[in-house]
This record gives sequence, C-alpha cells and structure tokens, in this order.
Amino acid sequence: MSKRDKRNFNHSQRPSEDREKKRPVVEIKPLNEKQGDCLASLYSMPCVINTGAAGTGKTYLAASVAAQDLASRRISSIVLSRANVATGKSLGAFPGTVEEKLAPWLLPITDVLRLHLGSGFFDHALKTGAIQYQPIETIRGRSFQNAIVLIDEAQQLTPEELKAITTRTGKGSRLFLMGDRNQRDVHTDGLAWLQNIVEKYRLPVDFYEFTSDDCVRSDLCTAFVKAFEQEGC
Repeated sequence: MSKRDKRNFNHSQRPSEDREKKRPVVEIKPLNEKQGDCLASLYSMPCVINTGAAGTGKTYLAASVAAQDLASRRISSIVLSRANVATGKSLGAFPGTVEEKLAPWLLPITDVLRLHLGSGFFDHALKTGAIQYQPIETIRGRSFQNAIVLIDEAQQLTPEELKAITTRTGKGSRLFLMGDRNQRDVHTDGLAWLQNIVEKYRLPVDFYEFTSDDCVRSDLCTAFVKAFEQEGC
C-alpha cells in the first residue's frame, strides 16, 4: 500500500476523531479595562456573575471562554440555559425537542459559540452531548462534571432557582451567570439575594457590573443605552 493510500485509509477509518480534533479558536481581546478584569476571572474563578447594560460584552466574554476551553479540551462539555420568563409559559407549551424549544432563547450564547467553534464543530458537539441545552425547570438533581455552565437572563431567576443552579456544579466545573437587572420582570431580585449570600459567607464568586460607559457593541447601541439609562427604563 502506498503512502498516499495509507493516508486515505487512515483518514477514512477515523472520521469522528478528525471532527473532534482540537481546533484553533479566535483569541479573545478585551476592549476595555473592565473586560480585561472580567476575562481574568472567567479563566480562574469557579463562578462569575456579569450584570449590566446591553452591548457591554457580558455574555460574549463568558461564551468565548467556554468555547476556548471546550476546543482545547480543558472541559468536557458546555451546559446552556436561561430563565424562561418572556412568555410567562412553560417550555412545554412549545413543540419539538428540548433543543428545539430552547434554541431561540439561547441564540445570544450559541451565536458566540458558533463564531469561535465553527458550525460543523458546534453541531457535532451538540449531537454528542459536548454542548447541552438544559431547561431551568428540570435542572434540580443534575450534577455537571468538568463543564462550564452558562446561564443567561439571570436577572429573571428567583432565589429558589438560583439555589438549585449554584449547587449543580461538580468537580472541574465553573458557573457563569449573565443578566441585566434593568430588564427584570419578576418581583424578587434573585441576583441581589445571591450577592448578599456571597458577600456574607465570602464565597469564591466574582461580580462584574457593566454600565453604559462599558458599551462596545456600536455607537448607536451606546447612544440608546445611555438614553434609556437617563429615562430610567
């Protein structure tokens, strides 16, 4: 068998291995000092909570670190979830699988993951369970090992839900929560409750509050965010 034939043979015998090979990921470059500090925490802390205005990178940074760690095999999986409050209905009201129900809600995170991992890698990871969609309503009782758990729209979570979420992280796992308290539709401020617990017991959690001055998405986005901030909405 020629060397060329051997190469072709080896490639054909290991399709899944080739798909799972570590692939380069775009370097994450912080755009301001606060993003740099937040990025350092995301790499080193077991739990990071990013809150603040739209367009500040709070979700982008967390999802980017998760993508890098999965691609380099520093973690085994990424678990994605978010509060389902906008419609006031359970996910069961929507047709389809869990992934199909959650997919539209998780686009702010999955768009970033696809950007760094590529659609082929992302789709394969979703198929094999390396990327998982997890409804908040069924998270109790689960344990995530060697994973990064990303929770979006955390401002909508109740203390009871946050208690369930924060106790799901197993060995080698980190928890990132992102939200905007100005867009809270529930009566109880679960993030404020959690912050009080963290400060009272000095838990290993870093908080970052992004303001309109930290907006990096675009000049137009910054202008709107500042205007809404002035209006108190």
